[in-house]
Amino acid sequence: MKIDNQRNIYKIWLRKMVFTITFTAAIVAIVFLNIFDQPGSPITKYHLVIAISLVFIVISIIGYLRNPNYFYFDDTNDVLVFRYYPVGLFNSRKNSIQIPKQQFVKFETEKFFLGMEEKLILHQHYRKKVAKYKPISLSAVDKADREKLKNVLSRYSSRQ
Repeated sequence: MKIDNQRNIYKIWLRKMVFTITFTAAIVAIVFLNIFDQPGSPITKYHLVIAISLVFIVISIIGYLRNPNYFYFDDTNDVLVFRYYPVGLFNSRKNSIQIPKQQFVKFETEKFFLGMEEKLILHQHYRKKVAKYKPISLSAVDKADREKLKNVLSRYSSRQ
């Protein structure tokens, strides 16, 4: 079975791009148009620019805290393959985990971001010990695909 959230990543990028362009266009329009330069008006164009900027910053921080990752999973061979990397402008680190099916021990899920998102934690037999991998954010993976992933990983972890 393969799981790939590339379409969701494209949607996230598109949403970020449209949001940034809309924000920029709104700021430029407010600054250069004289709509909010009425004398005696309690709200000036600078108040409006600050308010829109604060909204932009809050929404950007929420998107950052969700930590969306491109995620790929494949179990068609004798190895469980997990590929992931964070979606961001300055993140070029691509990660890949390959666990032989007979060395896979278990997986755990951990809630984060106010309990709305999940992280996947993998465990593997390694040199007579159980190694634990860094958590992988599943915030950009559809809920149906998350359930499929959990079912498949449960099958492999129950073999031990």
